[in-house]
Amino acid sequence: MDIKRILFGVPLLVALSFVVEAPALLQDTGVMGARPALAQRTRRDDKPKRKTRTVSSLRQPIYDKISKAQEKLEKPDERAEGIEDLRKLLDSKLTDYEEGIVRQIFGQIYIDQTNYKKAIGEFEKILTLEKVPESLTITSLQALAQLYLITEQYRKSIEYMNKWLAYQENPGPTPYSFLAQAYYGLEDYKNIIVNAQKAIDIAREQGLEVKENWWLLLRLAYFELGDMKKVAEILETLAVNYDKPEYWLQLSGVYSELGEEKKQLAAMEIAYRRGYVTTENNLINLAQLYLYHNVPIKAAWALEKGMKDGIIKPSGKVHELLGQAYLNAQEMEKAKKPLELAAKEQDDGDIWMRVGQVYAELEQWGEAIAPLEKAIASKDLKEPGYAYMLLGQANFYVDKFEAAKKALRKAREYKYTAKAARQWIAFVDDEVKRRKQLTAYYGGGQ
Repeated sequence: MDIKRILFGVPLLVALSFVVEAPALLQDTGVMGARPALAQRTRRDDKPKRKTRTVSSLRQPIYDKISKAQEKLEKPDERAEGIEDLRKLLDSKLTDYEEGIVRQIFGQIYIDQTNYKKAIGEFEKILTLEKVPESLTITSLQALAQLYLITEQYRKSIEYMNKWLAYQENPGPTPYSFLAQAYYGLEDYKNIIVNAQKAIDIAREQGLEVKENWWLLLRLAYFELGDMKKVAEILETLAVNYDKPEYWLQLSGVYSELGEEKKQLAAMEIAYRRGYVTTENNLINLAQLYLYHNVPIKAAWALEKGMKDGIIKPSGKVHELLGQAYLNAQEMEKAKKPLELAAKEQDDGDIWMRVGQVYAELEQWGEAIAPLEKAIASKDLKEPGYAYMLLGQANFYVDKFEAAKKALRKAREYKYTAKAARQWIAFVDDEVKRRKQLTAYYGGGQ
């Protein structure tokens, strides 16, 4: 079983949604202290005071021009004009604060156009401005972390996310899941584990939802590091909490890798009962597990239902498995047909032997002879001595004594059946002698 393929069929890298927006400038007349709405989001009122930062002014005329340009951006037929107005502003003499606001708007415009390279350039320029509000710096760091992740510049993404985290008092779990994704891009599995686990721990502490993708990152990392016990633990969590078909089936496969065979069957059986075992390979695998764990009748039921539902295509191998399941369950009548079909389809000596054994178990000795002869005639019978023994017994019970002795003499040639064959030959000779005596006695009496 290709565990890696079934575990990781889809990519895990999913960037966070962009939180950068064109700033909505405040409507009041006190514009000197106005800030973009987004830039205020990352601040906490109870956060320890930092060293005071000198912030340049936002002048009323510039405010008005930015505001009008933003209004044009919202109208498709005036959008190009709005962009041009903003470009002209950048060409004029602006304070750091004013330039930062305009560049933030351009950053979002480029994001909307998926021109991430230019968006990065705008936010990087904001970080070079000295007299801007701290909130604008924080917003730019967050935007750059995401943009570098999107453009697969993972080390840069990690660098800027860590810079953003340095400003945060209580960032919650999301930034750590973000870091885990960035480390996924670098195939740094140990750091994936550190950050994904931290995201999970913080979410639990804060009573927040633990995202499914965080578990998937952990699962991948532990798999790549060869820690299959941890992979099993995580799949147990995923299966119980998200109850998806792939998690139960993957869990069964991982238990197999760990040699935990009872758990392997248990996980597969749960998946089957939930209706998640819907492919031919998985149904056949389930049947084989039932046989291995000595529950043959369930193997037969699963195969019969799979064929009835059109999931399993009848074939020589399937018929053989079904016949063996019924044979092991001591359902001899039900074992006959699938085993005969399997023997015909595959022309396999050992399967013909099993057909003969089934008839022998049912004491249908005459019907046992033909399949046993076919088994012997094949070139792939593994232990022909037993077939000769059984053929000899079958012929004996239908009163074909010479045929019986001929088969038993052949069985005598094999070490593993030689002793039993000699005993049976003697038994057949005695029976022939006894019958002659009875014939002579009763015939003479007449």
